[in-house]
Amino acid sequence: MSDKVLFSPQKPLVIGMIAGEASGDTLGAALIQSLQVRYPNATFVGIGGPKMIALGFQSWHPMEKLSVMGFFEVLKHLFALLKIRKSVIARFLEIKPDVFIGVDAPDFNFKVEAELKKNNITSVHYVGPSVWAWREKRLEKIRDSVDGVLVLFPFEPPYYHRYDIPVKFVGHPLANQFPEIPNTLSARTLFNIDPLAAVTAILPGSRMSEIQRMADIYVQSAKLLADIYPKMQFLIPCVHEKAKKRIQEAVERFGKGLNIRLVDGQSRQVLEACDQALVTSGTATLECALMKKPLVLAIKVHPISYWMMKRLATTQWIGLPNILANQSLVAELIQDQATPHKIAIQMGRLIMDTQLREKQIKAFEKQYASLQQNASELAADAIEEWAGLKDSSRAK
Repeated sequence: MSDKVLFSPQKPLVIGMIAGEASGDTLGAALIQSLQVRYPNATFVGIGGPKMIALGFQSWHPMEKLSVMGFFEVLKHLFALLKIRKSVIARFLEIKPDVFIGVDAPDFNFKVEAELKKNNITSVHYVGPSVWAWREKRLEKIRDSVDGVLVLFPFEPPYYHRYDIPVKFVGHPLANQFPEIPNTLSARTLFNIDPLAAVTAILPGSRMSEIQRMADIYVQSAKLLADIYPKMQFLIPCVHEKAKKRIQEAVERFGKGLNIRLVDGQSRQVLEACDQALVTSGTATLECALMKKPLVLAIKVHPISYWMMKRLATTQWIGLPNILANQSLVAELIQDQATPHKIAIQMGRLIMDTQLREKQIKAFEKQYASLQQNASELAADAIEEWAGLKDSSRAK
């Protein structure tokens, strides 16, 4: 029999949560809303962002303190991060929440979850780390740290089953933010583009390291494509001014005469307005698929990073549309393959080959349907079950 204390309907439920960045704050807020319907008197405490706080969440530390990316950045802030983690573990052990939910931020949260689980506090991790892409053996350690994992993709549960870890596929919240049928005409009106124009979107990434490496290559690719399609228009969303300045430099150097426009943000509207897209890896490829727009993936990374990825990778693709389809649906041009000439060839093929376009769009429609679950409700169901709340009377 478990040593865990089941929730007593006589006392308000206390739920601990830690979110480490903006995407986690969005997920955490949606989950809080679902749990508040079930448990109106529940208290939510830990670390969260503005969306969670707006729902009454008590954040013990600013979420921005955890929003540190990259090896050297983490190293620089390591002492402060360890101090915060030690303090939140101590506080959770003192108040003994009925359940703890770590939202993403695996490097920070798994240690918290392990300590709480060891002290008989149910610990759930929301957003499984990318064990399907690399370092599957991490699951051995994860098994000892959590009572359950909530995952976003339908292909993930088998990995957890192999290690006897309770897991629940809840769908990807991004799918609920994209229209079932893109309104291309409306998006083009927003950018004052002719409804019949040929439009290619270029998404150079959100990190400056990606943009520095790819901006010149992408603009040179656009120039080659425009030689074949002189009326082609290009839209590039820029995440901030620094990114915009770097991309503008590439345009001035390599894109003279191009019908190319840099847009402040609005990446989803840019995708909705385009006919096809040239995209870096990561979430942008998933967003493109959810918008049902044909795409080519092209990226270069630091040589050492690429070497490590090749050694540790457990899948032959890096693009989520291909991983979800379990086939080479979208062209992936990586490292030495990501040249302007090769990118232009693949983009030209994508524009001309109606069968290829249709194949991608049909696959994207299926992916959209499979990912569009009621994530927060499914997550709340699993949390109730794993924390032993499912059969208890809900606090009203």
